[in-house]
Amino acid sequence: MAIFNKADLSKSKYIVAIVAKINAGDKIKAKDGKSYKFEKTKQIAALEKVQTDATKYQKILYPNNKYAPVFVSGDNMFRFVDLDKAPFSGMGGASRNALGKKLADAGELATVASLLKPIKTPKDTGQQLFIDNPDAFIAWQMTFDHTPIAVKKIVGSLSGFDILHDATDKSTFAKAITAFTKKVKIAKDSWNPADIFVINKSKKIAIAKELQDIVDSYELKDGLLEVFNNKIYQLYLDKQLYPISLKQLVSDKPSIDYTNEPGKIKVASYSIEINNINCNLSTDGKEIGLFTFKNTDTSKQISLQVRGFPHGYGTAQTEITSDGTPSGGRLGKISTAIVDRIMSEFDDERIKSISYFGKSPKLFGEFNSARIDEVYGWYKTVISHPKVKDQNPLKKSDFVDLVGIAQNDLDVAKNLCMKIQGLKMMHFFVTNEKNLSIIMNKMINGAKKISADNGFFIKIY
Repeated sequence: MAIFNKADLSKSKYIVAIVAKINAGDKIKAKDGKSYKFEKTKQIAALEKVQTDATKYQKILYPNNKYAPVFVSGDNMFRFVDLDKAPFSGMGGASRNALGKKLADAGELATVASLLKPIKTPKDTGQQLFIDNPDAFIAWQMTFDHTPIAVKKIVGSLSGFDILHDATDKSTFAKAITAFTKKVKIAKDSWNPADIFVINKSKKIAIAKELQDIVDSYELKDGLLEVFNNKIYQLYLDKQLYPISLKQLVSDKPSIDYTNEPGKIKVASYSIEINNINCNLSTDGKEIGLFTFKNTDTSKQISLQVRGFPHGYGTAQTEITSDGTPSGGRLGKISTAIVDRIMSEFDDERIKSISYFGKSPKLFGEFNSARIDEVYGWYKTVISHPKVKDQNPLKKSDFVDLVGIAQNDLDVAKNLCMKIQGLKMMHFFVTNEKNLSIIMNKMINGAKKISADNGFFIKIY
């Protein structure tokens, strides 16, 4: 019988690996000696059924198709949805599935609400998910209690300020931000991950006009990024505007970081080398493998993963889990715009479209002998590197057979699409190894949203 702390029981309902091994009605013995009856919610029952079935996932959790799987098929074609536009990422490293996305959205909205009134009960959040799932509320309660304290340390009294939530703001301020990001061709979250802008209420209209005037007056070649970013920071120094990134807290004493202060930006500049790359192009598993690098300045490991979402494996997510510093932890995903920019500097590119593989219903229809030679050539280059491991190396004939299976099996096609995208990234690192430190530092800074291109923001975590 598994032993759980009583406080952990509710959280275990959100861990599929544990839930899958517990039957409804089972008694779970806690450390206090008491037994508790486990009950499965409808969401968990649905989640267990659809871990690898995108069709069932869509029908059970999203019958109105509002959040369809990232891997889309139909209309005689199938395609990748761009990572930055995919609806399955969430605040605080939430689970990459529909339940995690719903919880992250509800948590963010309730956190914003906590800045205006105390959140003491699920009903106070105004979010049905927390009302229906008190255990989820408990997991977020620390965030609701301590985020307002941290914000007041930054701003002081909120009297005289408006809180503009990035996801819901429709004001002229939001329109100015949108006009800016559109003109510089950077997704808003890639430029500045602030979830809220705390703005001086009496100067809000004037600030929005000033920002819009900058967008209208400058082009990218004229220094639009620098002028706009400096203005955001100056508004902060003048105590008129505070861009704040909110996270689900793991401590009742949250940290506060001031990021991308002009003239004070500390970008990563480590010496980095390949440590170990696991490469698996077979039908085993649903990811190509884990990329690990060694920060020779700190002797710590950096992990980078090209992975998919658990329901469809159609979108490649590039994520760094540590920068190798003593406090290095999960840094988050690197936006596709940043990955594309870095690879283009070295005359390379990721696989950006499903058209590379072929349109449905002719799965992998573009994989003629020339395309097979191209991909298998990447594979041979990658596995010939001394730091790359493949426990089940494929002969070319094995790869030809695998493509043949993919052409007749959508599930295999999805997985192989993901793996080949990851393989392309592996090939990029291996063939540009002499510039690996430059590349990885750019990746790290991109994951942290730290660069001269990124806007100033304050992170509470």
